[in-house]
Amino acid sequence: MHFEKRPFRESRDLLLQKVSRVPAETVPLDEAYGRVVAGDITAGMMIPHYDRSPYDGYALRSCDIRGAAPENPVTLTVVREIRPGDPAGRGLREGEAAKILTGAPIPEGADATVKYEDTVFSGETVTLSAPLAAGQNIIRAGEDVKKGDLLAADGTVADTAVMGLLSSQGLSEIAVYKKLRVAVISTGDELLEAGEELSGSKIYNSNRYTLTAELLKNGFAADYLGRAGDDTDGIADLLSRALQDHDAVILTGGVSAGDYDLVPDAFRKIGAEIVIHGVKMKPGMAGVYGFYQGKPCIALSGNPVSALTGFYCIAAPLLRKYAGMSRYNPEIIRVKITRDFTKGGQKGGQKGGQKGGQNRMAERILRGAMSIENGTVCLTPSREQGNVVISSLSGARILAIVPGDHGPVKAGDVLDGFII
Repeated sequence: MHFEKRPFRESRDLLLQKVSRVPAETVPLDEAYGRVVAGDITAGMMIPHYDRSPYDGYALRSCDIRGAAPENPVTLTVVREIRPGDPAGRGLREGEAAKILTGAPIPEGADATVKYEDTVFSGETVTLSAPLAAGQNIIRAGEDVKKGDLLAADGTVADTAVMGLLSSQGLSEIAVYKKLRVAVISTGDELLEAGEELSGSKIYNSNRYTLTAELLKNGFAADYLGRAGDDTDGIADLLSRALQDHDAVILTGGVSAGDYDLVPDAFRKIGAEIVIHGVKMKPGMAGVYGFYQGKPCIALSGNPVSALTGFYCIAAPLLRKYAGMSRYNPEIIRVKITRDFTKGGQKGGQKGGQKGGQNRMAERILRGAMSIENGTVCLTPSREQGNVVISSLSGARILAIVPGDHGPVKAGDVLDGFII
């Protein structure tokens, strides 16, 4: 079957149209940090739910000190102390003040507070030399949150602020989307696991660790299920096992067009629908993306940098939406390039034949270190950009998108990009 290669954003969006969300579950608030909120959560009460003092000082009636001045100080009688958690108690009468601590409730009748530092006080009296306006230095009920305010929208990742808002409402549990469990599978007879003895042209399996790290960083659970050799049946068996008790699966290797690129056949063998086979971008051109009974099946290049580029550009947004996140696509920003890179997009590449025609306009994904210079986001390209040069990702925090019709990249060029 022939699959038209599309630019990565078009490929990604085609997949996003086909994915749904995992089910929701209820978890204790203690376990909600980093989880994806399922359904809007609104405030059931005001925060604060009472008028309170922003300072340690005194609560008083502003009318009692209307004429206060340095040459005409006013002295009030301190009738009690109010601490956080105390009831406000009886209202203040003419000429009275209450010692009040930060966060304590304002007593009835009081309409202003004053800091200790702005008074002269003893245990029984407080003297002021300036007036206060009604309402001055009082935190009003609902000043932070009003009843009915949206605290966390559906698809929000529960971060520090969300946890604070929800706990301030007295919530002990919330609904969140199920935590995504992703199986990771490696393919290829050349692979060795860490600790095995290196021999001949064997290589160690780094994709297992890099992809697992990225899955964890996104808040997913990741399980490595092992490696399959260059055998369609073996790959299909591991795929079937993975999909029995995982929400999605990521494979690496076996996705190009060689004699041992067997993953597409394994997809078909288990009945998975292939939606994308090959993407117009470099690195990351080789890749197979599809679904099995609604579960994303993602097969990335065996080359480490190509695999991660495919993950950042396509797989991660797909999995984030599947996990329930409302912000699943990376935010596109303008990025200034700080040094020359001799290659541009793929325009003017291979000509003639189907493969060359498909690849001529491929975008190049440029990786590098991010900095902020005079308020501008900058990318310093890694010196090596080969699809097997995993060291080029060390310190790389940002990707730039070089259009297919763009020539060699020059220092000072401004391109679309996104933070990884």
